[in-house]
Amino acid sequence: MFTPRQMLLIGALLAPQAQAADTPEPQDLRQIFIQHYSSAVAEPGILSDAIHQTLSAYPLYPYLEYQVLRSSLETQTEERINDFLMRNADTPLYGRLLFAWARHTGEQGRWDSFNTAWQKIQRPSTELKCLNGQYQLEQGNLTTAWNQARELWTVGHSQPDICDTLFDTWLKSDNFRSADALNRYRAALFEGREGLATYVSRFITDTSDQSEAKRSLSLFQNPRLLLDEPKQLSTSTTEAHRLLEVTVRRLARQDLEAAIQLWIRDRERLKVTTDDQAELSSYLGVWYAKRFPDAEGRKLLTQLDPNFRYPNLTGWRVRLALSDRNWPQVSQLISKLPSDERQSDRWRYWTVIANQAQGKSDEKRLASLAEERSFYGFMAAQILGHRYELNDSPAKLDQALLDKLAALPAFTRMRELLALERYSDARSEWNLATSDMPPEQVHHAAHLVSQWGWHHQGIRGAISSRQWNDMQLRFPNPYPKLFSRHAGSRDIDPAWALAVTRQESAFWMGAKSRVGARGLMQLMPATARATARRHGISLPELAKLSEPDTNIKLGTAYLSEVSERFNGNQAYATAAYNAGPNRVSKWLEARGELPLDIWIETIPYDETRSYVQNVLSFRVIYERMDERPVALFSDSEFATLALNQQD
Repeated sequence: MFTPRQMLLIGALLAPQAQAADTPEPQDLRQIFIQHYSSAVAEPGILSDAIHQTLSAYPLYPYLEYQVLRSSLETQTEERINDFLMRNADTPLYGRLLFAWARHTGEQGRWDSFNTAWQKIQRPSTELKCLNGQYQLEQGNLTTAWNQARELWTVGHSQPDICDTLFDTWLKSDNFRSADALNRYRAALFEGREGLATYVSRFITDTSDQSEAKRSLSLFQNPRLLLDEPKQLSTSTTEAHRLLEVTVRRLARQDLEAAIQLWIRDRERLKVTTDDQAELSSYLGVWYAKRFPDAEGRKLLTQLDPNFRYPNLTGWRVRLALSDRNWPQVSQLISKLPSDERQSDRWRYWTVIANQAQGKSDEKRLASLAEERSFYGFMAAQILGHRYELNDSPAKLDQALLDKLAALPAFTRMRELLALERYSDARSEWNLATSDMPPEQVHHAAHLVSQWGWHHQGIRGAISSRQWNDMQLRFPNPYPKLFSRHAGSRDIDPAWALAVTRQESAFWMGAKSRVGARGLMQLMPATARATARRHGISLPELAKLSEPDTNIKLGTAYLSEVSERFNGNQAYATAAYNAGPNRVSKWLEARGELPLDIWIETIPYDETRSYVQNVLSFRVIYERMDERPVALFSDSEFATLALNQQD
């Protein structure tokens, strides 16, 4: 309920003679909103007209109004819903309420209202498609209804329960065929859902379809069967290409070499087109290359891609040559890459190193590369003793445009949502508000929200507006004192910890990865707890990981641990922060004798390789932006680069 102060504020707003000085302050409206938003969810009818009138001037009032409507759809009229939709067509709430209203009216069988809503929806959900199928049935449009049912049912996964009415009607109709069931049976196996396939098998009534289902299941359960019995698939087999692909993928989990051999044999035998071969050939080849096969094993890669059609696989063949330090082969394989790939900083660098190793001076190319702001450009600069180039192009901002953007309703809502830490809603507002903006306005908008402290979105805005050289926007440092204090106390480079944070979360405090890592430095809960115990850092609850001070304190403590474990080598320690210390130790045990740049290039995890290169580069960028002396590699690390280990 209201506090006395809030009651006075509401009374002052409603009273005709209220003075301007009695108008609620923004922070007061924010508190009233917070207090009553939960009521809008639980008991929408409890909110009085006075509350609505008081908050009508608050930027987030549409969210309260939406929640009231969303929580009481059963009592709402189409007129009331349409009134809200009309007034809020430029907000993310429009789509949310429209979807909810369409589903509600469909479930209630209010088909006229459903169809009115359906006509406004551009990308309907599966649930709404099923309801539309029911609507078409009600209208007697059987062809449309059956087509919708077939499209939705013939997939390799379960569909929402709301679809059952449409499916049950279709399954009992003359339109349903045994072949439909076979298609879904195979789709289920293709997605690895054997249980669903078992359920679907009851609908396969045709003898030939049953035989095809049995064949599909045999290959699914025993993929080696096809290797021993090629007759299981022929060019006349329905969906032979798809069955071959699934069989090969399942066999690869058991025996990768055998799977590659099967694919090489049958992709031609079953006349799989060159285009259709590409994805699986590259996938299998890269997977196999990351195992670092011996010379005999590498012949398999040549058989898999004799004509160098797959750049990603060719890139890994270059990496294998690098791991052997077979420089003529490195040069030869790089020449097989597409022209645009060869011109990337990565392969320009390795072309130079391979040339130098073969006695061909290539300083001109190296000097050109040293002008680039990239990991490879920075390596080239350090080799030549050149200054690291940032190629910074500071933004020339138009204050009038910034003010205009800030005054837009979408941005006033965005700012309030950020204040309430409703980041998902804020991002929805951003996406909608900037969807039709020209790049210059998006660039200004990115600076605006970055000024508000939403650095993560500022960085994303720089990317979407292609402002690659706006270094202030792309590389903010919102917590310099925290990084200096906590990294300094652990005797590690604050710029390194800052670079890790920039790579991990781009300074989004609400960041949470799909595996559960949290906060600025993306700490896993178990790692955070263990680090807190070892270093005597208070962590009473995981929610504390959303606080910058706690997160940076724990993150730098853990970073210091991996740094110590790998003797201060920042490349190894950075890899360990991303992939785990034990995994990096295994990589070092297998290939630790390699020059450092080759070791980084041959990290088998693509994410970790990019992560290491980005973090090391970002550290240089941050130090250069603050005009501090910096080197990409320490002297001892630099001495282990490939160029410095050549005879």
